[in-house]
Amino acid sequence: MKILKVILIIILVAAIAFAGYLGYGLYKGWQERQHNEIEFLRNNQDLTIQKITELSTTLTKVVNEVVKIQTLPKDNSTYEGLKKEVIELKKNEDVNKEQIEELREQLSEQRKAFLSSDDKIYIKTIDGETILAYRDKDDVLQPASDNIEKIIEHKSIDEVTQTYSVKEEKKKLNIKAGLYYDIIEKEYGGILSKQLIGIKDYSLNVSLLSDMKDFEGVKFGADIGYNIKDNLELGVGINHKKDVYVKFQYTF
Repeated sequence: MKILKVILIIILVAAIAFAGYLGYGLYKGWQERQHNEIEFLRNNQDLTIQKITELSTTLTKVVNEVVKIQTLPKDNSTYEGLKKEVIELKKNEDVNKEQIEELREQLSEQRKAFLSSDDKIYIKTIDGETILAYRDKDDVLQPASDNIEKIIEHKSIDEVTQTYSVKEEKKKLNIKAGLYYDIIEKEYGGILSKQLIGIKDYSLNVSLLSDMKDFEGVKFGADIGYNIKDNLELGVGINHKKDVYVKFQYTF
């Protein structure tokens, strides 16, 4: 029964690791395609790449070593536009109940996207109007106000290339090695981990632990880590014997 349990845990860990690998592969492919698009436009400067999203249509073109990105918002797709539409529909709330609920979900999603953006733009016009825009997860400026007809952004080729090169340099193996302490069994040993998901300074990892005594001391675990400084990480997790452990590791 014990052997079967270990085998099942190994299969589960392998499945999680495989899913993480596939996800990383998709992200890497998306990043390469983004870079290839810029190179393609650079070599064919009379062409434009058009992308249609839920919020806007984006037109990207390269002219004289400058990347021109033009964002055209869709009608009634901005946060303020949707809010006005909800207010109008609430005049007959019983009839428009389902439509109002759908719009509220869209409003919630847009609010989350705006608040989570690291690049928000607030502009006060001479007429006293406030214009809001933000950079989305695809690094494209999106309108948050309904009084924006279009957004035009210019970037140099070198700036775009530098953005990708920085991302490339930040890539790590995400293999971690260090020490752990089992709080339940009151034992310590070595731990080797592989990161599956990383969000800012936090990470989800699968780990192999050993008390350094014999092979039977090898355990499998899952843990959450926090990057305290540079590549040093503190974390807490649980192994397949349901023992809680803390860890201290270096990320390669």
